[in-house]
Amino acid sequence: MKSIGSRKPARLTAGLTTLLWASFLLQSPAAPATSAELKLQRQWVAQHFDAAAGALPFSFTYGGRAAKELLPGWKLERAPVQREAGRTRRTLTCTDPASGLQVRCDLTEFDGFPAVEWVLHLENRGNRDTPILERVLPLDTAFQTAAQGNVIVHHSVGEKNSAQSFAPVEDVLAPENARELVFAPIGGRSSDGHMPFFNLAWPGGGVAAAIGWSGQWEARFQRPSPARFVAQAGQQLVHCTLHAGESIRTPRILLVFWAGSGRDAITHRGGDGSSPKSAGQSQGHGDEAALSSDPLRGNNLMRQVLMAHYLPRRNGELVPAPICASVNWTAPDGSYEEPHVSVMQPLAKRGVEVFWSDMDPQQWYPKGFPEGTGTWEPDLAKYPRGLKPVGDAARAAGLDYLLWFEPERVHPGTRIDRDHPEWVMPPQKEWSKLFRMHEEPARRWLTDYIDAQLAAGQVRWLRWDFNIEPLGFWRRNDAPDRQGITEIRHLEGLYAMWDELRARHPGLVIDLCASGGRRIDLESLTRGIPLWHSDMQCSGKPNPSADQLQNAGLWRWVPMHGCGNFAYEPSYVFRSAMTSGNILVPGNAQGRLSTADADTEDTVRKTVAIYRKLRPYMTGDFYPLFLHRESEEAWFGYQFHRPDLKAGVAVLFRREKSRDSTMAVALRALEAKRSYEVSFEDTPEKQKLPGARLSALPVAIPSAPGTAIVYYRARD
Repeated sequence: MKSIGSRKPARLTAGLTTLLWASFLLQSPAAPATSAELKLQRQWVAQHFDAAAGALPFSFTYGGRAAKELLPGWKLERAPVQREAGRTRRTLTCTDPASGLQVRCDLTEFDGFPAVEWVLHLENRGNRDTPILERVLPLDTAFQTAAQGNVIVHHSVGEKNSAQSFAPVEDVLAPENARELVFAPIGGRSSDGHMPFFNLAWPGGGVAAAIGWSGQWEARFQRPSPARFVAQAGQQLVHCTLHAGESIRTPRILLVFWAGSGRDAITHRGGDGSSPKSAGQSQGHGDEAALSSDPLRGNNLMRQVLMAHYLPRRNGELVPAPICASVNWTAPDGSYEEPHVSVMQPLAKRGVEVFWSDMDPQQWYPKGFPEGTGTWEPDLAKYPRGLKPVGDAARAAGLDYLLWFEPERVHPGTRIDRDHPEWVMPPQKEWSKLFRMHEEPARRWLTDYIDAQLAAGQVRWLRWDFNIEPLGFWRRNDAPDRQGITEIRHLEGLYAMWDELRARHPGLVIDLCASGGRRIDLESLTRGIPLWHSDMQCSGKPNPSADQLQNAGLWRWVPMHGCGNFAYEPSYVFRSAMTSGNILVPGNAQGRLSTADADTEDTVRKTVAIYRKLRPYMTGDFYPLFLHRESEEAWFGYQFHRPDLKAGVAVLFRREKSRDSTMAVALRALEAKRSYEVSFEDTPEKQKLPGARLSALPVAIPSAPGTAIVYYRARD
C-alpha cells in the first residue's frame, strides 16, 4: 500500500490500493469531544428538553399570546427514546386542548459529539382554522455567560461573486452592549449575502450553530444583561392560520457545544481584516488539558459533526468534492455525442472522476441558457440519440456523469411554460418565472420529467442551479392570513423532490448551485455538495487571491466544496483554487479542452495525484494561518490537521507583491514535546523537528507569486 506522501500518480485501473487508503482515511478523522464539552451538551439538553414545557428552547405566538404563557397549560407528551446507529432520537409533543394545535419537536443527539439538533412540526388536529401563528422561532433560548468579558458572534459573509465571498466576520458584544444583531439572506436563497452558520463565543467556551432552511431565514442575537445572551432563529416571516388537518415545518437547528477560552488567534473584526487578536497557545485537543484556545474549536467540532452525520455518503463512505473535466467543442455537424464519448477513456486514464456537463457550453437542452430553462429534454440536434450514449460511455470508463438542470426557474416559451402554464408563477421584476414547487401534482410531474433524463444518462451528480430570487414570488402568492406558507411548501417540496430522486437513484448527489454558492445550509448539505461555490469564476479568468480567500472562508463551516480551476499542478493558480476536487477548466488547445489532450497526460496525472495526496487531510480540523485579507503584499495560507493521525498539511501562498521570501509559520494543534517529520511537496528533503519548533517554522518561497505545501507527521 502506498503512503499518502507518495508522489507517484496512481492510474485509475492500477491505483485501487491508493483509493482504498484514501477512503479509509475519510472515515474517522474526528478529534474526540472532551468530557467537559459532552457535559455541557447533556446539561443543556436536560435543562431545556427534559424539564417543564416552559423551558423549551423554541417559541411562537398563537392568537396573540406567547408560547411561554400557553405551553404550561398544554398537554406535554414524550415518546420513548429511539436508538439508531450513532444517534439517539426523541420526540416531544405539546397539544392545545382548546384548538387542537400540536407542536412536535423531533430531537436528535449524536454519540460522541456535544451536539443536538431539532426541527418543529406544527399541525392543526382540530376541525376548524387555527388562530394566527406568527413569530415561529425554532431557536429561542438564553445562554448564561460570565458577567465580565465579551461575547463574540463569529459569522461569515455569503456569496458575493468576489474575494469577499464567505469572509469571516466577528461582532463583539461587551457586557454593557445591549444592541441586537440581525442577520438574513437576500431574496430567499439561504447563503446569498449571509451564511446560516454562527459560532457564539464567550469566556470559557461557546456554541456553534447551523440553520437548516434553504430559503429566507433570520437570526437575532442580543445581550440584554451582562450575564445573559439570547439567540433566536427561524423563518423570517410567518403569519398564518392553519386549516384543519394542515401541518408545517420549521427550519432545522443544530447546536454544537465547545469549551475553551474564547480567544481567537486569526480572525478579523467587523469584516475588514485589519486587526488580529493576540494569539493563544494552540495545542492538541484530545482532552480538557489540551483544548485549543480559540473559537475554531467550535467550527472544527461543527465540521466533524457534519462529516459524521450530515454530508452525503456512498456505500457508507463520505463523498469528497470530485475531480471533474469536460469538453467545449462539437463535431463538424454541431452535435455533442462524439466529442463527449471520445474523451471519456482519456479523462479516466488521467484520473478524472466526473464528466462535467454544465449549462454552458454543453447546453444539452433546446435553445440553450437561459431561453431553454424549462425544457428538460435533450436537444436532438446536439444529442441525436439522447443522453444514453454519453452515460454509457461514462459508465464504461468508470466516470460519474454530472448534468446541469435549473428546475425551479421556468423561462417563457419553454415546454413547462407552454404545456402547464398553471404550474408557473408570473414574474414582476424578476427575469423568469418560478415553478410551483409548493403544489404536489406539479412537483410529482417535474420529478418524473427530470428522472427520465437521469435514468437515460445514468447521471450520478445532479447539478441543481437556481438563478432567480424566489422571495418575491413566495410573498406575492400569500394571502394576508397565510404569510410564509408558500415558502414553507416550496422548500418542503424541494426537499421531497431531492429525496425522491436520490431514492430512485442510489448514490445520486446534488451539486448545490444557485448563482454560485447562494444556497448552502444545513438542509441542502445533507443532500449535496456545492461544486461551483462562486460565480466569480464564470469570468473564465484566474483570480488566485480571491480563490484562496473563498476556500478559506468556506472551510470554516463546509468541509466539502469545489470550484473551477484554471491551471494544473504545480502552479500558484492551481493551488490557490485547489480543494479536494475541482472542475478542471485550464484552457483550450486547438479548440479542445486540454485536459483530454495527449500532450497534457503527465501534467493531468500530477494534478490528480496532488488531489489524492491532500484529500484525506482535508477531512481534519481546519486552521487559517494568516489574516483573512486581500492584500497582494501579504502571505496567506491554511492548515488541515488530523488528530487521529497526528499529522497534517499546510498550504501556503506568497502573493504577487509580497517582499518577504521567508515567513515563520505558526502551525496549529501540535504538541511541543513531540517529534515530527516535516517535508515539503516541491523538494525531497525531510526534517525531524520538535513540535515547539513548528510554532515558528521558517518557510521559504523564493519567487512571488509562489506556493509551498508542508507535510508533518508525529514520529514518536
